Amino acid sequence: MPVISVELGNGQISESQKKQVIERFTAHAVEITGISADKFTVLIHELPPENIGVGGKTLKDIKVNL
Repeated sequence: MPVISVELGNGQISESQKKQVIERFTAHAVEITGISADKFTVLIHELPPENIGVGGKTLKDIKVNL
């Protein structure tokens, strides 16, 4: 069973956008691999800003300093 994993910051996309991500990633994976859509699992992980680092700082710290 192929798994597609997407990691995002909390609240970066809406529920309707998540549905589009799942639909489109699955469709593209089917097109590329020839594996049927019912075999794919798409996981969307939402991470809090303190768990994401960019340039040696957490996103939480970066947002505070903006």
